Amino acid sequence: MALKQRLKSNIYLQYLLVFVILAGFIFTIVPLTGSTLIWNSDGITQHYPALVYWQKMLKGLIFNHQMWSQWDWNVGLGTDTIQTFSYYVMGDIFTYPSILFSQDQMVAYYSIMVVVRLFLIGLSFTFVAKRLIPNSKHLAILVGAIIYTFSGYTAYVTFAHPFFLNPLIILPLLVLGLYSALDHQRYLLLIISVAWALFNNFYLGTMLAIGMMIYWLILLITTQKYRQFVLNLKLIGSVILGAALSAILLLPSMNQLLSSARATSKIANGLTFYPYSYYFTLPGLSISNANRPYWVTGGIMTLGIIAIIWSLRRFKQHFALNVTLVTGGIILLFPTLAALMNGGSSPSNRWSQMLLLPIALAAVHMINELDSLHRRDYYWFTGYGIIAVISLFMADNFAFTYDLGGVAAIYFVTIFILLFSKLPINFNHKAQLISASLLILVSFNAIVIMRDRHANQYSIDDTMLVSSTQAHELTNSQQSFADSIAETKTTGRSSIDNQLSNLTGDSPADNLAILAQTFNINSYWSLQNKYLNDLSKSLENNTNSANDAINNADYRTTFLHLIGVSNVFLAADNKVQPANYQSTSNITNGQRLYNTTTTMPLIYKSTGTMSNTAFNKLSPTKREVALINNAVYKQAKNKIATALLNKVQKLKFFALPQSLATTQHVKISLPTSEYTPTAYSIKIPESVKGYELHVRLTNIKYTPGTLTNRYDSALNNYIDKHNQQIMYENNDSNSRYNTDLYKLGWLRQNLFNVSPTTGATGAFTIAATYGKTTNTFNQVGSENLSFYNPRTSTTLNMGNISTKTDTFSLHMSNPGTYEFDVELEAVPTGTSLDTAIKANHAAKNIKMDNDVVTATYHSNSNTVLATTIPYSSGWKLTGYQGKLPVVNKGFIGIPVKTGNNQIKLTYSTPYAKLGIIISLLAAIVTLIITISTKINPRHHRKDN
Repeated sequence: MALKQRLKSNIYLQYLLVFVILAGFIFTIVPLTGSTLIWNSDGITQHYPALVYWQKMLKGLIFNHQMWSQWDWNVGLGTDTIQTFSYYVMGDIFTYPSILFSQDQMVAYYSIMVVVRLFLIGLSFTFVAKRLIPNSKHLAILVGAIIYTFSGYTAYVTFAHPFFLNPLIILPLLVLGLYSALDHQRYLLLIISVAWALFNNFYLGTMLAIGMMIYWLILLITTQKYRQFVLNLKLIGSVILGAALSAILLLPSMNQLLSSARATSKIANGLTFYPYSYYFTLPGLSISNANRPYWVTGGIMTLGIIAIIWSLRRFKQHFALNVTLVTGGIILLFPTLAALMNGGSSPSNRWSQMLLLPIALAAVHMINELDSLHRRDYYWFTGYGIIAVISLFMADNFAFTYDLGGVAAIYFVTIFILLFSKLPINFNHKAQLISASLLILVSFNAIVIMRDRHANQYSIDDTMLVSSTQAHELTNSQQSFADSIAETKTTGRSSIDNQLSNLTGDSPADNLAILAQTFNINSYWSLQNKYLNDLSKSLENNTNSANDAINNADYRTTFLHLIGVSNVFLAADNKVQPANYQSTSNITNGQRLYNTTTTMPLIYKSTGTMSNTAFNKLSPTKREVALINNAVYKQAKNKIATALLNKVQKLKFFALPQSLATTQHVKISLPTSEYTPTAYSIKIPESVKGYELHVRLTNIKYTPGTLTNRYDSALNNYIDKHNQQIMYENNDSNSRYNTDLYKLGWLRQNLFNVSPTTGATGAFTIAATYGKTTNTFNQVGSENLSFYNPRTSTTLNMGNISTKTDTFSLHMSNPGTYEFDVELEAVPTGTSLDTAIKANHAAKNIKMDNDVVTATYHSNSNTVLATTIPYSSGWKLTGYQGKLPVVNKGFIGIPVKTGNNQIKLTYSTPYAKLGIIISLLAAIVTLIITISTKINPRHHRKDN
């Protein structure tokens, strides 16, 4: 009985019970199917490896008192540990208890902590709502907690990016801290909340900061009593103090951001407005998360949408709340505003997660004031519901699916229950029945919305969740790669092909290899080294992206040798085997090991030097070759080593009438008949046999057809194919041939589709095929927020040249007009490449220790040594004042003097020491404020 009474009176126990029931319905299928909450994309490739790696670092610190290296050679070509992992795990307090468990338990720990985060979201809301709306009914707060906790946003990030849940825990505390500061001059909660937000993740923290700044301005505009200079000055000081507390991670992270590959991204992906389909489908997206254009995850509980309408119709009654909702609605309409909310980069609407709080609070107010509902409210509720269903129908390609039918039914049943509360029908326990109905309905709504990532868990072929068995196998197999490398007794870096096979999602690479000492060059993290990215772009590395600067270097032989790759693991279906790498009998995780003993050393003197100006005049292929024997840096003079460079040859196309040309101009409009030739004959001299073939595409222009053009072209193509099948293949007429049905089907699939396959957002692919090798240039559209990087040229590696193959073909994807130029270059490999590498002079006695590299070098003149150490301002050369030069676009250079040089490079994370000092001082000030508040509470708790 005592428990029953406590359950009736204690809202936290009520929330716990509701959450446990919902979690049972949502997550029970995961352990039943032997799965995990690890997504088969970023989950297995980024978040899980980061957690396991971080757990090892933490254990070394806590139990062995060993501080981790600030520079880690095992991540990509080498990277700053703090700057890389602060984004994912270092600031995430939910990763710290992992030290209490073994590595074998990390798979389960990952999944359990996802659910814990989700529980704390609702708990945080409940705690804050009780204080912001002190006389609220428990039912209202419980419903608000469900609306806030379970939405399209959480349905997505719970399975895809679990640490993106953390801001939803922090946001209510920030808002309560803001009110505590303004209403009662209590600043501690605000200070701690700001510190947590920015320590947790600088990107998500910045987003919260922008949102809170807007809400603070709204409060100043809508509430006169808050417009006090001293009061707001203290508030600003509290925010600064909170930011200072987080400086230990915030300063290094911000430094990394400003010097990363993302720092030069075009704001809002160049968009002024979203595609028209975005606006038509936006109402439907509010109640369903079936689609997520530009990170509008939608899927708000239907009761939350109804609460928005109810609140807006009482605009002055809840003035600040409604101004916030209107402001959020306006930002959703314009890409530039979304980009500003996203820190001035892509038009991502991740910020919209913050709207869940005012929506949930509006629902609390509405349930507390159900008596205020009248006839016009129901007209508005029903009208919006009809619009939303039509919009969702359009967004779902005019198909009446489970998601559409489910949320539509829930929406209108919700209206019916609210209407029933107003009907003049009285019976015992009517109020309790209505309350229970609303709670059950919003809970069912939550279950429907949370289907997002586990709906296909019943399908062995379609599930996007990694099984527990597979996660453990992938974890354990990483040491096998390291053991295979050790057996070869080679030093240097490695490149590991896609080891996820058919498990991988849309990630360009994976970071699993960091779980063992493999020194894999793949490094798929959100913040990439700007200088490595510059190098990759200057060589037109086709696999380069803002999230993975080097990737697998497109398996270009010279590029791999340049960055010191000794070992290459290739899957059986990989058709590009880099030259100079010899096959071994070692097979790990289905991948054969190829290795070489001739690669660039870590520190060396190039036989020649080249100025940046001369370097930039070369083609990307020649730049790659030039870097083998020439150091390129700012003050370099042109003493160019040309022995290998002169061996690069341009191949010629056969062109009518019977002439040869080194450039082929291509212009084609699609859709077109599949019989249109896209194959080109090329002249291959005997001297380039065994060389590597590079296809360079330049002046690439792609113009997506208008909807009308694409419709007409598709219809004509359909008709032409039908006629050609009859004419050329002697087929009887297709009994299913029906132009009217084709028109309807095409419009249904394309009218409101923002998918990249339509080409409407600028997405397209150009695939080149030579022999058995196909390489693809993939230009993502403006809707791709993480990988958008518009390019007008690229270089594709087509593998080794065979004199038996003298043609290659091109294949374009999306409808539209393509125009570009094609050039072919043959790149020397084999003995020529090995000889060129050996002509350089390697430093002696090279030793690598934690954050220290030492070597000796005898120089005949004052010069600059080249390295394959990624450039960072954190590297310092003992005895040298000033910044080290950037060599070869991406690496540090080492100035040496005539004679014997004792080289000692040391690394320290930029701004790390300053961040520690600022955080310690801020902690002292915070402690003083806390003690002062306890000693003299009246002074600090004075109400305004």
